[in-house]
Amino acid sequence: MKCLIPTRMFVLLFMFLSINSFACDCDCQGDCSFKGIIDQTEFIALVKVIEYSDYLYYKDDRGYDKKMPFSTTVEIVKIYQGNESRKRIKIWGDDGMLCRPYASTFQLGSYYIIAPRKIKQDSEFGKKDDFHLFSCWTDYLAVDLDKNRIFGTYSKQIKNISLTDFEGDFKN
Repeated sequence: MKCLIPTRMFVLLFMFLSINSFACDCDCQGDCSFKGIIDQTEFIALVKVIEYSDYLYYKDDRGYDKKMPFSTTVEIVKIYQGNESRKRIKIWGDDGMLCRPYASTFQLGSYYIIAPRKIKQDSEFGKKDDFHLFSCWTDYLAVDLDKNRIFGTYSKQIKNISLTDFEGDFKN
């Protein structure tokens, strides 16, 4: 009987560790830095996070009702590539299974350079002509306007760049 308890514990531990708990299992091939993906992107802009717009509601493990931001409204400060007539756009986040960054990743009042994809049709995961980002590559970078710096994986070698140098890459 003594041997059975450690064996059962080992089996349970093995089963627990072997369960893949992350729904988005992506492996990026090639250069998935911001600079590496922008050739496939129609729209690139500097934005300011204004508000969380839509929420997912759930009960936590103690039974308390919780809400989690599901979309973020951003104000377009400057467009570097593409066209957008709206001053504010909505970026839809992850519900735990969509391979998108969570909306709460984007801090209210903060600035980001984004290279989102446009949503083609209405669904429970976003509305037509809104946008979404993808967790499997770098399609957004944090911006500190006071320091004139951009932070994140801009290229394979560059993890932080001046906003001036970044903007120089978009001048023809």
